Amino acid sequence: MVKPLSDREATVAFPAIRRNAVAREAIDTIKQLIVRGELEAGQRLPAERELAVQLGVSRPSLREAIRALIALNILESRHGEGTFVSSLEPDLLTEPIDFVLQVTDGGLAALFEARRVLEAGIAALAAERATDLELAQLDDFVKRGRTKLQHAEAFIEHDVEFHERLRRYARSPVLSSMLGSVSTLSLESRRRTAQTPSVRARSLSDHAKMVKTLKARDPEAARRAMVAHLEHVLVGLPAAAH
Repeated sequence: MVKPLSDREATVAFPAIRRNAVAREAIDTIKQLIVRGELEAGQRLPAERELAVQLGVSRPSLREAIRALIALNILESRHGEGTFVSSLEPDLLTEPIDFVLQVTDGGLAALFEARRVLEAGIAALAAERATDLELAQLDDFVKRGRTKLQHAEAFIEHDVEFHERLRRYARSPVLSSMLGSVSTLSLESRRRTAQTPSVRARSLSDHAKMVKTLKARDPEAARRAMVAHLEHVLVGLPAAAH
């Protein structure tokens, strides 16, 4: 979680953009200032006139850029106060992606494609980096999952925790952050599949197989086991989800 700062105005030196630049360049410049930490969560941007001068763009182009960044939840407008960098919470920033997935044909398949790539990598790294104690605890956790099979909501929590543990064991902050965003968007599909008892049982069996590959310290086997698991989940989705 990014800790918001006070509402003090940012004192960043905004680099001027070329005279012929369009709103896209203003958007990219502001985003890069945030990425570099020169603009932080909760900071107020300079007034429109001043910011337009600093960036070297027209005020209409700047307004267009700010509107786009607000739509992406990167900036927020506070009535009577000005424009601020948002809290930059991962859930907030993935909302536009969630909308795209909902209105785009094949959105669910695209989401699972991203999960396959990211989670397979996470599983492979976990096979290499998890401690023996962590894997023993994971093994015990999966075995206790049998008590959750009769209740969909309880199993969803168990399933999410299993994948969260793999993220931690992989010890890859960048991959973990990327997967965190995708996982947030996949919660609805998890709820759908968890309504079917046979799918819950298959998922728990898949988890047990993954633990075996992790304890064997076999990254490629762990990768394959994760891909197979996600394919089983996708097949288990009700027809209405496709």
